[in-house]
Amino acid sequence: MSDPTNRSGGTDINANEVKIDGDVVGRDQIIYNVTQVIQMPPFTPPPNLEDLRRAYLDHLQRAYRALDFKGIPQLETLSRELLLEEVYVPLVARPELPKGETWERRLAGRKMDPDLVGAELASAHFDVAPVRVEEALRDQTRLVIIGDPGSGKSTLLKHLALRLAAEDNAPLPILVPLNAYADALSKGDANLQQYLPVYFAGLAKGMDNLGPLFDEAIQQGRAVIMLDGLDEVQRHRSNLVQKVEAFAHEAIQRGNKIVVTSRVVGYREAPLNAKDWTLYTLLDFDRKAIEDFARKWCTAFEKSTKGNTEEAQAAAEKERVSLIEALDANPGVANLASNPLLLTILALIKRQGVSLPHRRVELYELYLKTLISAWSKARALDKKPVGPPLDYLETVSVLGPLALWLREENPTYGLISEERLIDWLTDHFMGDDWGLRRGEARERAREFLDSVHKYSNLLLERGQGRYGFMHLTFEEALAARGLVQKGQLKLDDSLALIGKYVADPAWRETILLAVGVWGLVREEPRKAGEVVRAILKMDCDGDDACTNVLLAGACLEDVGEMGLSRAVANEVKEALLAAAHNRLLLPTVQRDAGFTLGRVGWTPDDLDAFITILAGPFLHGRSTGAVYPSREIHLMTTQAGKSSAIYPCFRHLMRPNECLPG
Repeated sequence: MSDPTNRSGGTDINANEVKIDGDVVGRDQIIYNVTQVIQMPPFTPPPNLEDLRRAYLDHLQRAYRALDFKGIPQLETLSRELLLEEVYVPLVARPELPKGETWERRLAGRKMDPDLVGAELASAHFDVAPVRVEEALRDQTRLVIIGDPGSGKSTLLKHLALRLAAEDNAPLPILVPLNAYADALSKGDANLQQYLPVYFAGLAKGMDNLGPLFDEAIQQGRAVIMLDGLDEVQRHRSNLVQKVEAFAHEAIQRGNKIVVTSRVVGYREAPLNAKDWTLYTLLDFDRKAIEDFARKWCTAFEKSTKGNTEEAQAAAEKERVSLIEALDANPGVANLASNPLLLTILALIKRQGVSLPHRRVELYELYLKTLISAWSKARALDKKPVGPPLDYLETVSVLGPLALWLREENPTYGLISEERLIDWLTDHFMGDDWGLRRGEARERAREFLDSVHKYSNLLLERGQGRYGFMHLTFEEALAARGLVQKGQLKLDDSLALIGKYVADPAWRETILLAVGVWGLVREEPRKAGEVVRAILKMDCDGDDACTNVLLAGACLEDVGEMGLSRAVANEVKEALLAAAHNRLLLPTVQRDAGFTLGRVGWTPDDLDAFITILAGPFLHGRSTGAVYPSREIHLMTTQAGKSSAIYPCFRHLMRPNECLPG
């Protein structure tokens, strides 16, 4: 059970079941006792407050029992109720602040450049093992939990509140958004302890007189006070921090515990006193956490319609396998799944019948809309907008060309200095689309960077004064947008850039997604078809021979015939078939052309015919690479399952007495 890399002495975060001080986190639901983990005595109210305590705890369980999809566009009307405790995956964190605004592994798919992110960050080896947040709360009295947008900060606090509300002999949980307190401070001075019951007064019947209950729990030192979203406070944050510090000083002396959450972005602007508070940064989901989520999510979803039955379990297992296969089929999708919010969106979209990773441009569109325009409106606990609204179309109209420029400027590391970034934005706002004068354009550039940086988190500071996108996948998706914008007036401008990078693997995803934007997002299949037809005609020589044909095939596979037009789809299939038959090409290129043909649904006229493969050695198996002598092999393909899609490729590639790639 023990993890040799875990030196915290508490949690085995890699096991199928997590043991914490003898309690167990089961494979299907959270069943451990938070009160025992955090080691706090119970809150015992006087008799006259017992009914109020019970009513308050019942309110918490009603308010936070189900997942909330507000802030995720197109999914807010989902009718099914999924219980938070049934899908919750424990979060782990490290007791340190990242050097930049997120952990360096957000540079997924990038190399680490010491000159850009700092030698210390590039060569960092973390000696401190990650711990469960509940363990941190056991060992510390004042905790700051920071993390990326969608990393699960608010969900973590809801989970803790639910567990403490459900457990016997527990301390009293008090969960309040700091944004709401900041709003109250703008209307008049109030200390934090006075405000705590005020927040609940308008939320539900019977919650308008919680002051005596909260005061009693805090006086006894039997409260866990959770303050969500320090970063969501946009005005006079330093004043609010002073209020929190003053309240914490008195509350901790009495034996209470306090947890504050914040995004990494913005925390340094007005941090809590590092001498008094212990800071932990949430880590992304690892592979095991993703698989745990998939299992729990699919089970909860099926139970919501079929009940806790064998049929529900069987359907859940089938859906779980399908979800994991969808993740594994595309590295870009899989990388984003390490973020709990984005993994939840992916699982929801798949449930709505969208095939993943095909048509993933639609998934990325939803991700971007969530981060740019919707999440800031509803991510706060009290569902009040955080910061000024960002217009989605206007924002991507700037971020798209910016990402495209960054792809050309620094495709390896994806980082740019703040000075050069401001210069580029200034020039952009002086262009024909905006037409601002230099002074106005520079001011607009700084405002734009500040807004996108704070409220969407798509652009992050990585090292001192260096900026890059939150994830390589978002840079590629936005660059695809920029590629489409580049060809709005003259498509040849986009085609020239595609031709320049058609054989460059670093640009493959951007070009694929651009075709998806044309064909699926903008619903212009003729233009998407025109681009793919041009790709088929581009020159690729030497070792890159036929790369353009394979790229065109990937475009067809990605967006389908409806996204390109049937005529262009047929041209792509003909080009792939010719490549599969072309003995002058590398065998791997022939193979890939054949496999793509199979995946796009091409079948030969003689699919059901027997074929003869003459005796001789051949490779068998992709992993073993074993060579088997053979006599005469008769191979017949069928229309069932995958065989009709794959075997045609082999039959049109195989030649007697020749080794094929495994």
